[in-house]
Amino acid sequence: MTVESEVEFISVGANCLGDCLVWGQNGLAAYGAQNFVALFDPIQSKVLATLPGHKDRVNHIVWVPNVTEEYSKRYLAKENEILSCSSDNTIISWREIKGGSKHQYKVEQVLKGHSDSVTSISVLDFPDGSLLLCSTSADNTVKIWKREAISKENLENNTLPQWSCIQTIDFKPKCMECCSIAFIPDTHIPIIALGGLEPRIHIFIQNTDSNISQEQPLQFKKLMSLQGHQDWIRCLSFTTSFNTEENENELILASSSQDFKIRLWKLSKFTQKKQEEREKEDSTNLLGSLSTQLSGVTSLSTKGYLFNCNSNKYIILLDAVLSGHDDWVYSIHWSPATFNKQLDKKEQPMCLLSASMDKTAIVWRPDRSTGIWIDESRVGDMGGNILGLYGAVFSPDSKYILSHGYNGAFHFWKQSETSKTLWEPQIVVSGHFGPVQDLMWSPDYSYMISCSTDRTLRLFSEWKKGGENNNQVNSWNEIARPQIHGYDLECFTFVYKKSHVLVSGAEEKIMRAFVGSQNFVDTLCNISKVQPINDGTQRPLAANQPSLGLSNKPYGGSSSGNDTSATEEDQPMKIAGGGEEGEGMDTGYFEDEIPFNPEVLSQPPFEEHLLQSSLWPEIQKLYGHGNEIISVACSYDGQYLASACRASAPDQATVRIWNISNWKEVANLKGHTLTIVNLAFSHDSKYLLGVSRDRMWTLWKRTDNPEEPFIKVISAPKAHGRIIWSGSWSHDDKYFATGARDKVVKIWSLENITTKSALAATLPTFGSGVTCVEFAPKSNKFENEHLIAVGEDEGKITIWKSNNNCSEWSCIHTISSEVSHTLDVRKIRWRDTPIIGQDNSITYQIATCSLDNSVRIFNLKFN
Repeated sequence: MTVESEVEFISVGANCLGDCLVWGQNGLAAYGAQNFVALFDPIQSKVLATLPGHKDRVNHIVWVPNVTEEYSKRYLAKENEILSCSSDNTIISWREIKGGSKHQYKVEQVLKGHSDSVTSISVLDFPDGSLLLCSTSADNTVKIWKREAISKENLENNTLPQWSCIQTIDFKPKCMECCSIAFIPDTHIPIIALGGLEPRIHIFIQNTDSNISQEQPLQFKKLMSLQGHQDWIRCLSFTTSFNTEENENELILASSSQDFKIRLWKLSKFTQKKQEEREKEDSTNLLGSLSTQLSGVTSLSTKGYLFNCNSNKYIILLDAVLSGHDDWVYSIHWSPATFNKQLDKKEQPMCLLSASMDKTAIVWRPDRSTGIWIDESRVGDMGGNILGLYGAVFSPDSKYILSHGYNGAFHFWKQSETSKTLWEPQIVVSGHFGPVQDLMWSPDYSYMISCSTDRTLRLFSEWKKGGENNNQVNSWNEIARPQIHGYDLECFTFVYKKSHVLVSGAEEKIMRAFVGSQNFVDTLCNISKVQPINDGTQRPLAANQPSLGLSNKPYGGSSSGNDTSATEEDQPMKIAGGGEEGEGMDTGYFEDEIPFNPEVLSQPPFEEHLLQSSLWPEIQKLYGHGNEIISVACSYDGQYLASACRASAPDQATVRIWNISNWKEVANLKGHTLTIVNLAFSHDSKYLLGVSRDRMWTLWKRTDNPEEPFIKVISAPKAHGRIIWSGSWSHDDKYFATGARDKVVKIWSLENITTKSALAATLPTFGSGVTCVEFAPKSNKFENEHLIAVGEDEGKITIWKSNNNCSEWSCIHTISSEVSHTLDVRKIRWRDTPIIGQDNSITYQIATCSLDNSVRIFNLKFN
């Protein structure tokens, strides 16, 4: 038997820090997601690949110019190299693998030298193909790296030259946070701009003195400090502009700051004509002493700086101050250069894109008649709850804008065909920006929901778009966010035998039950072509959340009516025994609530809708636990709910059983001494398995006594050597598996559970701790055999197959590390709807989630 795997879907949010997104000429956008680089196609709205290699958060990414192309055409060439820097103190050079699978990259070199987090990088290519790299770090240093041009030997061996550090600039006690590197106009002399935790911009240029060492010709010296900003510098970006009046190139530096302002600095040759013009403009300037001071740096005023380089005189002037944002400006990027067919040459549009924590991105252009910079377009959200924007970039043709925000979300706009100043929102990828703790398919397997410490439940489903000849082109998208909480969410479960009902647990010590709104059900039917379930449930039309509350309040009745006003029946449910702190103080139903617009959609929603209008109404709170909820499970017959909380003593390490029909607690099961981290009901709902931090598992059996619905069958002390993370039942309930940090997976026989033959098999020791095990559903192809998926704490996922009696197991497939997770795999869930191929193959889908913030779906084809 052979097994093939491919990634079907990847969802992960961007890291919550400034300017962590870049869009290349190859059409791919790259962004930092936890400790890996994510590549995605914004037009297709799909994450294509993830690049594992870093050990900590990725902070900044740049596409490397394709140095194999002719220098004059590189700005349009498709890139095949990436540089990324991380909080693990390193910079990684990635290169696309020729002849490999599409979007497959490998680590070419790990650049080590910084002793603390590397915060930003900027790269510059020389005509000969050599590269210069500048990096800033929290270790208070800036390093300059160089890579020689690709040689014939490199081409023959399919290798790249190695990067080497050629200079370290010490800024102690200050820390530089951003950098940009470019050439002085009409030369190949590099100039570097550095900014950080002070309101000054430091300018360095290559030292061209005749006495410089021939072994290290590329050494940089400080030229000046540009003053003007009133707070920390957040981003710097160089571009070259052609001045038609002066018939010369000019270098423009854009700088953004926490003072809400953007400053444009212009660097150009200082000619006699410019000197005369400045004398006329300001007779008070002491320009008469220029002839004696041009050997160094001379400050003409608060706006002008002179310097001498390579026998030429240059001046840096403050050209403009752009004021339009109302909060910190985190990101600035110039529009990419284009090719002017009429003039047959490169053309750099004078267009700047800025992103700010005021929730907006602004497109700036100089007015054609006056030359004054104006905010031509503004995109984002003037209200609502999207929080701020960390970064924004143009597409290669400048017809799209892609931004990422405070909660890891993306926002995507397309330039209108009717007006260049209008931008229309587009569907884009989304994902968690915190560790994902739990994941489940819905009972009918039509969608899945994930749960994260970013305090959200996110619902993903297939968008089935009708194509020509009724062909369905499917893509996975987030279509709802059932819960947006004020506490870290740890777990949840669907309630079986009820449609679109779930219970979640968080660090708040109580559990909450939710029901899918009628708007959600109708939207799911439209987007995923799911047949509605006529179970007679009267669902609220939608839900809304008070700005200072935690409960999703129902709004409106069934969507069959047109009246969506709040009625007496819509009022929040009164909970016996009191409510949570602050919620009992509501004086009005919609006072201070987040604005929302409930509507039925025919395509995946935008981030604004997900935040405001896709919540599920809350129907019940469950009180009883004294600590944070860690695990929750529902019996398959839909009668009982089991839950456990964090525990450090036996009296806390209990399982509470709830009767779902009336949401009352009916039992409190004992058997463990420390936190029960996972609960699992057998498929026939007769048994409940609990695994714990105390290194043992416990089995309870269902009874017919309503006063004592469960009794303890057996506990297995020291079943594992370390914490048991996961337990799972086989489809026939004859076996259950446990996986632990001791790198071991054990298979237990229910038939022999009280005998010495309880342990049916032990899988070979894994390379790292086992964090998740999950049996596969029943299949005709494996009628007498069992499949199990195992996830490890380093992100590895393997598939195992047993013999007829589960006494022997063999690994039949390992999902490639290039598409797998990079941190602990928290949950693996099989989709119980296999696809039978014409070649008699069977394809299963597994959904996985991890502490690397990502949710993934893999297709497993068994031949």
